[in-house]
Amino acid sequence: MKKLIVIILVVFSLGGMYYFSSQNAQMSGNQSQEVVRIIDKIRDKVTLQDEKLIKIQTNIYDKLKRFGSKSYIVRKMAHFSIYALIGTSLLLFIYEFSKKLVLSSLIAFLLSITYACYDEYRQLSVPGRSGSIKDVFIDSSGALTGIILTFIIISIIKIIVSLLNKKDLSEEEFNN
Repeated sequence: MKKLIVIILVVFSLGGMYYFSSQNAQMSGNQSQEVVRIIDKIRDKVTLQDEKLIKIQTNIYDKLKRFGSKSYIVRKMAHFSIYALIGTSLLLFIYEFSKKLVLSSLIAFLLSITYACYDEYRQLSVPGRSGSIKDVFIDSSGALTGIILTFIIISIIKIIVSLLNKKDLSEEEFNN
């Protein structure tokens, strides 16, 4: 059952990225603008009273403006997030079959980079879209982030399970 779940996760994450990257520039831009409108609506409903929080918000907003429009930032954050999911799903898929965490992480990262390169190359054939090395770095950073977080979570789970198994053995030895 776990194998089926990770296979579905891989297919949906890669398929989702393929779908979004297949959209022409106008469709992609419209989606980004819609997300920006939703974020702006939420921001308008949240009122900050604390002057320190207002300063922090203004400071963050000023720094983000240097990176480009809100729509541009939303698109890059979406790529980063989807690739974090891709990296995570690939790691879980490979780990499910190999049970070697470090090796699974390395292979998942290499596959994520390969898919990011392919994705950028493929975008060259989509009307109004372009491929960029900078985007490969953003995508790869997202994948690496997802892989590192998943690596940490799996490692913690393995440590806890190991400690629980030792505790069970100790109690069993004590009772005998």
